[in-house]
Amino acid sequence: MPPRENAVPWEKGQPRNAVLEKVAQRGMAAWKKESGYHRRSIAENTLYRLKQLFGDSLASRLFETQVTEVHTRIAAINIMTYLGMPVSVRVGTILS
Repeated sequence: MPPRENAVPWEKGQPRNAVLEKVAQRGMAAWKKESGYHRRSIAENTLYRLKQLFGDSLASRLFETQVTEVHTRIAAINIMTYLGMPVSVRVGTILS
């Protein structure tokens, strides 16, 4: 997890201090790229969407059918992603 904008170092020897130094030297964007934070964030967001759409439990009891159920859910998410996300507009604004 990236440190806050106004983060200060903790006591000596904390791993967080090394992260703060890297962010100060290279910038937040470079730190995220080097640490792989962006990929992790995308994966966490995808699992969150999956659970929001389909629930966090499986209906099937047998392992083989659970595997099929998960594959079906992933295929549905991939189709939704392929079709694109909806354009969200704040209520009361005019589209141009």
